[in-house]
Amino acid sequence: MYISKGCPTISLMLIAVLFAGSAWGAAPLDPKIKKQLDEGKILTNIEQNPLTKVYAPTGQAVVDAPVEDVWHVIIDFNSFGEFMPNTIFYKPAGWKDGKLFVDCRIKVALLTMDYQLSYIIDEKSHTTYWFYIKGPIRDCQGYFRVEPYESGRSLVTYTTTVEVGKAVPGFIEKALSKSTFPKIFESLRKRVFDLRQKGPIAKPVITTKPYSENL
Repeated sequence: MYISKGCPTISLMLIAVLFAGSAWGAAPLDPKIKKQLDEGKILTNIEQNPLTKVYAPTGQAVVDAPVEDVWHVIIDFNSFGEFMPNTIFYKPAGWKDGKLFVDCRIKVALLTMDYQLSYIIDEKSHTTYWFYIKGPIRDCQGYFRVEPYESGRSLVTYTTTVEVGKAVPGFIEKALSKSTFPKIFESLRKRVFDLRQKGPIAKPVITTKPYSENL
């Protein structure tokens, strides 16, 4: 997690800097990067959001499942509360201008926060982009991307930036930063593994209703 300009840089940013300048996300992957991914490590680098052009710490790891199975977990917003760290729920609220609006509730330490994001769901590239709409923070954006990897596995990329502003205490920032990357990838891997024990993961049904602020 990265606190955008004007807010203090937190510890994960320092970790991310260590990986800056590597052959990140390229095809073919740098042998050293590939070796670490094959060993199951979660790597962190600084990468530019392809839509907003904002630079942020970005995690990358291999998941032992085909792209479609991982993708179906990532777009199953209604189930985020079952496995995503600090998440109580994600509830799709409807569509507007090609974006899915999602009501979110997270709990970190003793603080519960409600906010709203909008999502662009790019089926072709298996990428979800999210953007802050409203809530007690100033801004939030990021993306999940799933790509084919060798031996039927998937390469997953995750990044997020958060500008918390003065409404959120500093200890909450630290709690979020410590949990973000490792726990998200570990939880995703476990979720995919558990669901695959029952067979191929079905594509989730996402609401088709239009978004209205009055609902």
